[in-house]
Amino acid sequence: MSRRSEWSYYSAVDEIYHAKWTARTELSKSVFRDALEHFWPHPKGHPTKMIQVAGTSGKGSTCQFLQAGLSLFGRAGCYVKPHVFDYSERFIVNNEQVDHSEILEVWEKDVRPYCASSAVRGETQLLDHPQTSLLIALRLFQKRKVEWAAVETGIGGRYDPVSSLDVVATVLTNVGRDHEDVLGSEHWQRALDKAGMCRPGVPLIVGDDDKRTLEVVSAVCRDFGAPLITVTPGDLEKTSAALGTKGKMVESPIESRHQLQNAAVAARTIGVLVKGTNLRALCRRFLTTRYVGRFWKIGPGVYADVAHNPSKTGALSEEIGRRFPNERKVFVVGISGNRDAIEVLGPLASQAKAFVVTAAGYKGQDPRRVASAIGRKYPDIPVRLVIDPRDTLNIAKDLATGKETIIFTGSTYMIDQALNPDERLRHLNGSYGWRESASQGGASR
Repeated sequence: MSRRSEWSYYSAVDEIYHAKWTARTELSKSVFRDALEHFWPHPKGHPTKMIQVAGTSGKGSTCQFLQAGLSLFGRAGCYVKPHVFDYSERFIVNNEQVDHSEILEVWEKDVRPYCASSAVRGETQLLDHPQTSLLIALRLFQKRKVEWAAVETGIGGRYDPVSSLDVVATVLTNVGRDHEDVLGSEHWQRALDKAGMCRPGVPLIVGDDDKRTLEVVSAVCRDFGAPLITVTPGDLEKTSAALGTKGKMVESPIESRHQLQNAAVAARTIGVLVKGTNLRALCRRFLTTRYVGRFWKIGPGVYADVAHNPSKTGALSEEIGRRFPNERKVFVVGISGNRDAIEVLGPLASQAKAFVVTAAGYKGQDPRRVASAIGRKYPDIPVRLVIDPRDTLNIAKDLATGKETIIFTGSTYMIDQALNPDERLRHLNGSYGWRESASQGGASR
């Protein structure tokens, strides 16, 4: 028996210390694998060649670039999450959002009947929302005869439902700070969880040049027998030259380094999977991508970006500094989950004329506490508390007396509640989980 690295041992010790959690997680994975076997039995399996994409930031953009570039070699798609306004944003085929009627058909004819039959059989654990949505994506890929698909990992890698798929490559964009309550407080813990998506013989392409990340990932790849391919500074230079725009992406900030990095990761991955690729042709496809929520222009001088962790807000700060130099911005912000508001918003403070703080909707933190924390940390920056997200745009415009740029950020859910033009979808998004809460004796609506 070959000797495995200490990193695999650390992972095992963590699972042993949390044996009940491990058992529940394995049960959930088993339930999902049963569903995969039901719809796409082995040995044939799912007909689409899939790429799993994980990382703290850049997952969605990398998926979009992958599906755009791979469309040169056949019908391509991607599954990304979360959505901003409309659930259908998650499902992309050949650069186009899947129609509502297609999602409805797959849910009603395929996935919902399977979920119901599982309950009838008396299974103790049923498919949850992330697993169900992933099944819908896979069924849509099959119906659309998608040959290549990039699939975004939810949280981490090792225990995510996407890691149950048969894939031709795995991609790790980077390892930063987010979901520390789930993935671990230490960098090596988060790297170890994400690297756990490795499969024997399946290449892992990593875009992170952090030595801490590479130490963990290289060891785990050796343990799994997975070829490791790193994206180098030379790859970035070649991709930038091929783009011919100094890295500018359509509807993205000029000279966006982190988007250039995502594009280079996608290009390197496609080069591994398809021999003889033309980098300039790939980059022309990359420039056609549209991604709701990534530095998205809402109107004159008003933008939204779904940055919600320190890695993403740091990248956003760099971008807006380049695009709007020597200009203060009005930031409309909300914070969701267990994130530290100051750590998330800190990278933006040096460019802030004012913060407008509001509720973040699903999993949202109390905006009063967020506003108070900002005020204590940055006493020289005006902070306005606006409880209803729908009122924030007008307040922000009043504060932008010098016609400063307004940027909504900090929480995908806040952007939805503030700007979603479909009031019914906005309500459904903001009240996600209410049925389960009601059935378990939670607060009535």
